[in-house]
Formats: sequence, C-alpha cells, structure tokens
Amino acid sequence: MFSKINSDQNIFISIVLGIIFTTIIALLIYKQIIYPTIIPMVNNRVLSLFADWTVILNANICLEKGFDVFLENPCDQWKRKHVYGDILLHIPYIKTFPKFYFLYLPIIFGFLFLTIISNFLFVLSDKKYWVVSLFFVFSVPTILVIERSNIDLLIFLILFLVSKNYSLILNYLLIILSTITKFYPIVFTAIFFFNKKIFLKILILISISFLILFLQKESLIKIFENQSQFSASGIYSFSLISFLKIFSIFKISFGNHDYTWLKYFYLLIFVIFPIFLLNFKNYPNVKSFTSNMTFDETSTFQQRFFILSSIAISFCYFVFTNFVYREIFFLGLIPYLLNNKSINNNFFSKFLYFFLVIKFLLTTIFIIIFQNDFFEILNPFLILFKHTIDVCLMSLILNIIIFTSLQFMKNKLSQVPQ
Repeated sequence: MFSKINSDQNIFISIVLGIIFTTIIALLIYKQIIYPTIIPMVNNRVLSLFADWTVILNANICLEKGFDVFLENPCDQWKRKHVYGDILLHIPYIKTFPKFYFLYLPIIFGFLFLTIISNFLFVLSDKKYWVVSLFFVFSVPTILVIERSNIDLLIFLILFLVSKNYSLILNYLLIILSTITKFYPIVFTAIFFFNKKIFLKILILISISFLILFLQKESLIKIFENQSQFSASGIYSFSLISFLKIFSIFKISFGNHDYTWLKYFYLLIFVIFPIFLLNFKNYPNVKSFTSNMTFDETSTFQQRFFILSSIAISFCYFVFTNFVYREIFFLGLIPYLLNNKSINNNFFSKFLYFFLVIKFLLTTIFIIIFQNDFFEILNPFLILFKHTIDVCLMSLILNIIIFTSLQFMKNKLSQVPQ
C-alpha cells in the first residue's frame, strides 16, 4: 500500500516538473531567447515552430491533393520532401483539427518527454545530482528536439515504453511501428535478449518489419534519394562520418604559412591518446560494470533502458550523419548510472554520468558561441572540439556494448547443459 502511494507521489512530482520545464522552455521560445543558438526556421519573416513535425502534417495535406510527397511537397513552407515511412502519411482529420495537430500535439510530445526525463533525473535520483542534471534539460539537444518536435522525440518515448514494458505483443507492435516510421529503431529488437527463445522472437519481428518495408520499397528508394535532407553537418552534426569529413578538410594557417600538419598531432594527442586512456584505464571498471548485467525476465527497467539506448546511440553515431538532437538517447543511460548501487560499479557509474554531464554542457556552450559568432575565429576549432568529445565518449560506449555482448554470451553458454 505504502509502495503504491509512494509511486503515485513520484508520478505526480514528475508531472509537475514536466509542466514547469515545458513552461520554461515555452517562454524561452516565445521570447526568442534560444535563437540563434537554435537555428530558427523562418519563412517570409515568420518563425515556424515544430518545423520537423509540421512537414509531416503538410505532407499528409499535399498527399490528399494528389502530390507524390516523396518527390515534391509544395504544402511545406520550405518544400521539404517526405523522408519517413508511409505510416506517417495516414494521420486522420488534420484539416478538421488543425490547431490540435499543429500546436497542441507537439506540445504534448514535449511535455511527455520532459516528464519522463524529470522522473529519473530528479525524482528517482539522489538530490546531490539535481543541479548538474539541469544541464540535460536545458541543453541544445533537448531544446532543439522539442522546438523542432522532431520524430526522434517520439522514437525516444517508444524506446522508453519498450524498456519499461514486459509484454511481448506490445513490444512487437511498438518496435514495428517505430521501425516502419524511421527505420533505425529496428535495433530495439535487442530487447529480446532479455527473454527466452531470443533468436526466434528477433527473427519473427525482423521478418514482419522487412515484409512491411518491402511492400513500401518504392517509397524507400525515394526516401534514400532525399537523404541529404536529414543529414547534418558542422557543429550541429553527431556522427563519426562528420568527424572524419571535418578532420579531412580542417586547415590551420597563420599569415601566409600553412600549419595544417599540426592537426595530426591534435589527432594523436587529443583523440587517439584519450580514447586509448579512457578504454585501457577503464578496462577493469567496464568489465566489472557489465558483469552484473542480467539477461532474463528479472532484468530491471534501468538495465534494459541502458542497453537499448547504448545500442541506439551507437548505431546512429557510427552508421548515419545525424543532427545533434539524436543525442537525447544518451539520457536513456542515466537511470542505470544513478541507480547502480554496486560498490564495484559505483566509481565507473559516476564517472560515465559526469562524462555525459560535461559532454552536454560543452556541446551547449560550443553551439552557443558558434551560432552567436561570439568568437568567429574559433568556430572551426569549436566544431573540431565538439566532435572530439563525441568520438571519445562513443568509444567508451562501444567498449561497454562489446563487454556487455561478451557477458551475454557467457551467461547463455553457462546455461547450456553439460
């Protein structure tokens, strides 16, 4: 009885915090304080809110008019083509309830997102982390995904539900729905590593997803022809591909002298060496951290959320060229880090948590300086520094995934009858 009351109280506090943070961010947008740090979507001198969501709604409207929105979408202010799955072209009654779809629904998405992250950042965590946790709430990735109401915000909510839910059928539906919407959530099938008959369940889900995608193959071809529309560059990018591109074209010159060769020293001292140090020094910590992972029905929500978020963020970073708002998937690591009470893992959990804090803080500071041209001469270096932090952090996340995979195989092999 007491547990239920306590749980209801936590939900209530999370909702209140969600309302407070939604209101604050709404005021920051209304007063245009977040611009130009957040690149404003302006058309004919009119600021467009929730631009990544409204392009989907406008595509639905144009589809009704007979346009192939994968090829042209004149209903959108910037003529952006549809780059998502067919399922998002079947939203009903948009013309009947335009204010709900264009204004209230994206506000609801943002509120739900802020309520969920408030729950594990402030309600369920130690009070000593509350101040630094504000860096996550008011970071560029968080504000950008809310201001744009990008579909990745919905993908994050689905990831949360998949991690929280233990129903096989519901998880099937959620993963299939998200996969045929944005494709990369197919990696959420990793949730079935916490169940019995793993490979059968994964095979069934992948088969259903690919069958649906196969039936939409013509649309998929058109989407991939438009892939430049959902690729980011510069300081707004989050990917290994962008880092390599930026490093390859990065030049250093003073006066008439070319010092570009210095970038290779930078690569050695500030990228390769830190990656080696991070992973070599943390080898026993990572091994200990992953050794307590359980891969069965007794696994906790925090463990499941951590694993799925790690895989999702790694897949996005190493495979695609993404916008910075995809970094919200890092938030899925935090519940496990802040609730990992094991003595052996406590140091590494805190280390990784504060690494994330520093990463979000510096990302926000660098983008503020870059977008506002405070020190224009530093802009190329800010881009390089931002990507350096990303690649170092992602090397550690990849290391955790590797050790977790080894732990998974070890657990499964130990269950094999001798």
